[in-house]
Amino acid sequence: LGNPIVVRVVSIGSKRLPHLWTRAGYLVVLFLVVLTASWSSSGGGSLSERAKSATRVFEYVSILQLAMMCLLAPVFTAGAISQEKDAETFNVLLTTPLTNAQIVLGSLCSRLFFVLALLLSGLPIFCITMLFGGVTAHQIFLSFGIAGCTAVLTGCVAILISVMRVGTRGTIFSFYMGIALFLLAGLALGYSRWTLVPG
Repeated sequence: LGNPIVVRVVSIGSKRLPHLWTRAGYLVVLFLVVLTASWSSSGGGSLSERAKSATRVFEYVSILQLAMMCLLAPVFTAGAISQEKDAETFNVLLTTPLTNAQIVLGSLCSRLFFVLALLLSGLPIFCITMLFGGVTAHQIFLSFGIAGCTAVLTGCVAILISVMRVGTRGTIFSFYMGIALFLLAGLALGYSRWTLVPG
């Protein structure tokens, strides 16, 4: 946490207007999905039906949160090294007493700070789904844990590609192409007759 890159990026980035708009947009999307899903799945007036409805709303919002973490974490972290290279300040970083690991980990942790803060800002919206029952605090924290680990994993992969490639756009494009190929390969293996597990 005392890494000078973390201190510099967090102190400067927290005051930037785009980060505020990103947080506001993320929360508005989550809140609109909660309202829409609650309105569309509210069937009867019994408590059991309301609990089932709250469970479905929680599932929708959890999947949306996971998808948004997969999309936003690489965007935040992919430019960590690439922007330094584009601005030609990366060579200046190499002349500092920081080791290579401290430069990469400082860049990663400073960008993941914004992603995890964005994730935690949605906690009150998730607590709304607990009002009618059907959703426990354990489920909410488990959902946040999965989303947080996904953000860290995708952020690490994105910064790995960022170190190997030059240019922020090329890094993000390479990351999404790699993830798409990984998912398609897993889907193909799942439907393959050689990997089929008899039921």
